[in-house]
Amino acid sequence: MTTKQTYTIRQVSELCSLPPSTLRYYEEVGLIKDVPRKGQQRIYEQRHLNRLGAINCFKHTGMTIQQIQKFFYYEDETQDYDTLVTMLQEQCTALEEQLTLLLDNQAHLQNKLKTYEERKAAFEAEHTVNSPS
Repeated sequence: MTTKQTYTIRQVSELCSLPPSTLRYYEEVGLIKDVPRKGQQRIYEQRHLNRLGAINCFKHTGMTIQQIQKFFYYEDETQDYDTLVTMLQEQCTALEEQLTLLLDNQAHLQNKLKTYEERKAAFEAEHTVNSPS
């Protein structure tokens, strides 16, 4: 018989770079469910780490806690795949729009950088030529 790998809240906190308070909050709002306990100690399993990976991914894409709760409701409770697919498509579209905006902003910054590097070089050349030796 194989033993499941388990993790303490401190270990999960370190593995996921999340404070223990966030892990407890996720449990409180139902994002992480069925965390067994040994006395007062939470015992996390790989399935919890997998869920935390999804939560972190969703958060990094801009999803709110409420949107993530809704997603997991459809995943865990109803298996409403049409809604799940729609939610993920909408998030992908939002990300594509953000990426486009970021790339536009990056191009603008790169143009500004080039302009000011050229101005700086010209300024330094002018002041080097005009400075007393």
